[in-house]
Amino acid sequence: MNLDWEDIHWKDPDGGTIVLHGVLPTVVLPNAMRPRLNWHGLGIMGSSEEVEVWAEEEKAEAEDSGINLDSAILNGGLDGLYLEMLAYGVEGLQVGRFPDPEPRRLHKAAVNHDRPVYFIEPDMDDEEWAEFLGKEAKAMTRPLKLARIIFTSRRWRKGIKRMRKHVVEQPSREPDGLQAASALAATWWTLNRENSVEELNQQKDLRFASRLRGALSSLRDEHGDDAVLLVPIQQAWRASMLSALKALPDAESSLLGASSHGEEE
Repeated sequence: MNLDWEDIHWKDPDGGTIVLHGVLPTVVLPNAMRPRLNWHGLGIMGSSEEVEVWAEEEKAEAEDSGINLDSAILNGGLDGLYLEMLAYGVEGLQVGRFPDPEPRRLHKAAVNHDRPVYFIEPDMDDEEWAEFLGKEAKAMTRPLKLARIIFTSRRWRKGIKRMRKHVVEQPSREPDGLQAASALAATWWTLNRENSVEELNQQKDLRFASRLRGALSSLRDEHGDDAVLLVPIQQAWRASMLSALKALPDAESSLLGASSHGEEE
């Protein structure tokens, strides 16, 4: 697992670069840790429905600040554990923010600068994806997997202990809370992956990598080998996604948007 703070730049052999920018769910990154490179398109690791969800969360926050966080904690499970420990155990950072601040901020930047946005998770009208989700749901509801849910708190404590060896010191002059937030986010991500089976996890990564390559292929039509696709992605997910990209799955289109130049403001 790679929990360092440097973005991963993967050069596609067909041309162009995919930048895996590590983020921590619901955490606002310090200004100095935000990407400053020139990028041409944005890859969102969600479906096209994500924008509607963000809008609903923003509306709810405007009416009752913190309601999304409170609801998520009350719902329990791994999400609730992660958010509760994040909100009450991490200092020096803005945490527990909805909608997810870094992907949402970059999405707004892309829209404002007329850059293309690519939604990397297929929509539900994709039959192959719907079939995959069915298999994943079945794997997660097997008796052994369900039994593990009962011991979620115990698994969480063990996961946090294991994660300590992977945590990387935050960049100079940045809040100490980044290390704690990184460990919590990585534990949350790892335990969620363990709720499924490794074969399906790998299939998912390969499908997403295929769509990332498709997004970059689209950008090459205008920007050639200089094309840069920026991808805000859970920090702990980057290693397996990088492995999937290196497997060079065939490119698959995932375009929604129109292209333009410009640097993030």
